[in-house]
Amino acid sequence: MSITSGFVAGLILIMSAAAVDPQPAANPVPQQASSRFGTVDLFVDSARTQLGAWEMEFKATTGQVEIVGIERGDNPDFRDPPYYDPAALKSNRIIVGAFNVAKDLPAGKTRVARLHVHISGDQKPVYAVNLVVAGDKEGKRIAAQASCSEGVGQ
Repeated sequence: MSITSGFVAGLILIMSAAAVDPQPAANPVPQQASSRFGTVDLFVDSARTQLGAWEMEFKATTGQVEIVGIERGDNPDFRDPPYYDPAALKSNRIIVGAFNVAKDLPAGKTRVARLHVHISGDQKPVYAVNLVVAGDKEGKRIAAQASCSEGVGQ
């Protein structure tokens, strides 16, 4: 092989390598699930009886939900947020409760707490509440109903 033919062969090799796409294959960007924040209001309806104490279980039965905060309800006699287990905030289930012995306690349907939630994924959450117990200011068990209502997410 002469120097010229070796030069031409090398040039062809370089040109053929240059014809190949010099950019490496792009790594696909993983799709991230949607994420949003919202609120869920918790209610206790004690009909005509004054509500002095309540405890309920809240959980997300469908969807990926993390409870990120808890605030008090509407009644000024229940000034503090309800009691809860802080470790349960990392779960889709929590038990909350409060009590008060003030003179004029709420009766009827009362918003007792607002939960702040972080919702991941595209599945719409379904929530459930279970009233464990409700009582009057003397600590006597009363008949009541629990419910929840989802607020507007952001």
